[in-house]
Amino acid sequence: MSGLRCACSDDSISNGGNTLTARGSKTRQIWWALWTFWLLVVLQQIALEARFGAPVQLLVLQVLPLLVFIPWVLRDSLHSLIWLSFVLLGYFVIAVQVAFARPEDGVALAGVFLQVILFLLAALYIRFRGRELRLQQTPEVVEKQ
Repeated sequence: MSGLRCACSDDSISNGGNTLTARGSKTRQIWWALWTFWLLVVLQQIALEARFGAPVQLLVLQVLPLLVFIPWVLRDSLHSLIWLSFVLLGYFVIAVQVAFARPEDGVALAGVFLQVILFLLAALYIRFRGRELRLQQTPEVVEKQ
């Protein structure tokens, strides 16, 4: 375990024997925004249910699908972010239904907004980080953009 480093650092990252490139400034900013909005979505889900006196077990079931991806995303697994995006679509459908049922509810409307932003951030990170990783695999290829 001494060869592993945190995927959050700006140095090169060790991922199961594969050393990944350091994040560029754009992907680093998207990375931190992604984690910020992910936390906000989890807190919004808890707030949405807790204010009606939901039991703790229901709150755990509500946020567990969002939290299950954390270990793999910390390891910079783009496939996990893709799966997180699919899970977010289910949360988005529910958030839209709640927002239409209670249009005056600010927490429900915030949920729609936060989930859309998190989905977009995940898509952007996958796109830009994927480019960085492809360039690492074929360093002789010059980026055309």
